[in-house]
Amino acid sequence: MEETTAQQEAQQVPPVDFISYLTNLVETGRLYLEGIPNPETDEVVINLPLVKHIIDTIEMLEEKTKGNLTAPEANFLANTLYELRMGYVRVLSRQEAATTEQTEGDAPTEEIVSD
Repeated sequence: MEETTAQQEAQQVPPVDFISYLTNLVETGRLYLEGIPNPETDEVVINLPLVKHIIDTIEMLEEKTKGNLTAPEANFLANTLYELRMGYVRVLSRQEAATTEQTEGDAPTEEIVSD
């Protein structure tokens, strides 16, 4: 009996677990910290409110799962949350520098969406 294409695709998707869920959140945050090109203008857009929302979501998960995670899960959560927070701070610092340069007449190289 042949498997259908949908069955084959379903077998290729990894199982959902806590670390894979966090990985998806963190990767989305990283993409928006690094910037995503706007297809219409090719301008790189950094979406800080979305990154902040992802950080807040992971912080909520950290609080709600306290004491219920395995050591590897807790370590992964703490490390990726730290990494995402530091990336957020770096982008905020770059945004402040870009704002200063704009004031002095230099054109920005990327669009940063912020609160």
